[in-house]
Amino acid sequence: MASSSPPRRSDDSDDENYDSLMSAITPLSTPAAPRKRNADHLDTSDVPLPLLDLALQRVNGNHLGAITAFATRKRLRPEQLTAVETFARDPIPVQLGKIFATCLANENTLAKFQAAKPTFEINSALKTNITRAVNAMLCSTNIPQYRGETGKSDIQSLLIRYRWGNFVIGTEHDQAAMDVVQKFIAEVFTQSRSIIKKELVKSVENPRAKNTGQKHVPSLRPKATHTTIYQLTKTVVQKLSGGKHISIPITPALCARRKWHVKKIEGTLKVDTDDYWKLVDDDLQEIRSSARRDNTTDPKVIAKRVAKAFSFMLEKDRKRHGSNPDEEIPDATTTVDDAAISYQADIDAALDARNQGQNLTTTGEGEGEQIESAAAVSAEAPVVETAVY
Repeated sequence: MASSSPPRRSDDSDDENYDSLMSAITPLSTPAAPRKRNADHLDTSDVPLPLLDLALQRVNGNHLGAITAFATRKRLRPEQLTAVETFARDPIPVQLGKIFATCLANENTLAKFQAAKPTFEINSALKTNITRAVNAMLCSTNIPQYRGETGKSDIQSLLIRYRWGNFVIGTEHDQAAMDVVQKFIAEVFTQSRSIIKKELVKSVENPRAKNTGQKHVPSLRPKATHTTIYQLTKTVVQKLSGGKHISIPITPALCARRKWHVKKIEGTLKVDTDDYWKLVDDDLQEIRSSARRDNTTDPKVIAKRVAKAFSFMLEKDRKRHGSNPDEEIPDATTTVDDAAISYQADIDAALDARNQGQNLTTTGEGEGEQIESAAAVSAEAPVVETAVY
């Protein structure tokens, strides 16, 4: 009859009696008693008595010999062999307690290794890619929310997908490293929103009086003196690009978003504007909800209706400023940087896919690659600093 014990390896020289020992202690198979119909719990009659006896019996010489042989095969040290023999002689409750205590000890050891690891530092390539991706996202017409966790989550998904800078495989499983990355992403969003809002306010607000000793009271300039939408949009993208060149394409759709932002600023300038971006997100949510009229669920139809709503705002501004050619909003993308156009298109496409419920961390044919043109991010991208906002 073939032995039921595990086969020996050809290089095992210390356990020639291992198979015979295992055969000696292997219990004969016993048919299990039939389960009672409609039984909703186990009782002693459901467990064969030989198995109960086996669980309660103390270790004997054959058991100990087989255990020692197995431990020898695993090349344990002498003191470890002694510990295994002691463990085998312990009652089952003591064995379970030792197993649990060993698990806790292993956790403590892993925690020591984790604490000894050097602090994760974001390198310049990762900073540049995160900054550019955040700015492109804030200038995308597909952005669903300007403030909150959605944008941060999208950037993290892009990080996992494209592995920018020193964000290597496995970094997302290191909580300490992710805390550093998430903090930096939040700072970039805060800084970029602050830049946008500051330029929006400057475009419509009366200049602040200097050295008057009086508290500044915000007030609107006459509309005829407001900064034109195109010039405002150009200033914003220049500031987001570091002020040296334009790395974000200026499009009529982006100008329409800026017109909408200006409209919200005009309505909130005389009141507490600490929640400006919350008001913007709430308004955007209302626009999107309106676009879902007639119970429409098609993302393309919804996006088309949203774009039409913003285009209507822009058209009104065109009529007011169209008499001066220098103030007219271009009918096409304004930038000479083809790579910037491609990069923005990739970010727009990623957000559009996410809006349709797709997972941004899933890659297609270009798995492991950068977003088109992202690998050659301009060195002049702004260095983001923490902003109080």
